[in-house]
Amino acid sequence: MLTPYRLGLLVLLVVVATTPFWAPLGLRRLDRFNVERVEVVGTRIMAPHEVLAVSGISAGANVWNSPRAWETALTRHPVVDEASITRRLPGTLVIRIRESRPAGLVDSGTLRLVSVEGTMLPVDLSRVPVDLPLLRTRGLAGTQARRVWAESGYLSQLDQALWARVSEVAAGPGGALMLRTGRPDAQVLLPPGATALQLRQLRSTLDYLARQPRPDGSAPARVDLRWEDQVVISAPTR
Repeated sequence: MLTPYRLGLLVLLVVVATTPFWAPLGLRRLDRFNVERVEVVGTRIMAPHEVLAVSGISAGANVWNSPRAWETALTRHPVVDEASITRRLPGTLVIRIRESRPAGLVDSGTLRLVSVEGTMLPVDLSRVPVDLPLLRTRGLAGTQARRVWAESGYLSQLDQALWARVSEVAAGPGGALMLRTGRPDAQVLLPPGATALQLRQLRSTLDYLARQPRPDGSAPARVDLRWEDQVVISAPTR
């Protein structure tokens, strides 16, 4: 059953939908459309309250205010690649975020999160649980370091389950990427731009090595996938 309040609101929404484009200018003065709730969608690194603070949406804002200034403020933040804000009448704003893709952790005196574009992301690692490998790029030239970051981000998206087994990443010979895995303990050489097939081959190889007996104190196994259609394995030795 429609109460007088709901009936009045329904009539108002119908009027809004059928009035000229300049109508929201007048609706901004109505307290009924003041922002009462803000929903944040799409974040993994940033906390919702951080998104709200960065946006600049303040008490007394109206859902009919133009969201452009809020969206611009959000996209200036290093963690945010894209931001859009939509309204859900009568009093809700929905912020949709696409965050920068993290490549891994780098040691610059303290551990910091770096994006695939090479941007240091201002993230409190004590608050955000991050399961990403350590990227050993300290001392590399800028172009080499960025290549490692970009390749790491690419591989993490290509096979997230495999990437969860990687503990360290470094630059290898000839532009290759050198990975260190912990389950099993292995050193892996991947060519630049490794394919999904090569990652499936690597996963199968690691599963095989994990089932093999391992001598105590032995060096890590070596796995080389730089050659087309073959995987070269050097078993662990003392």
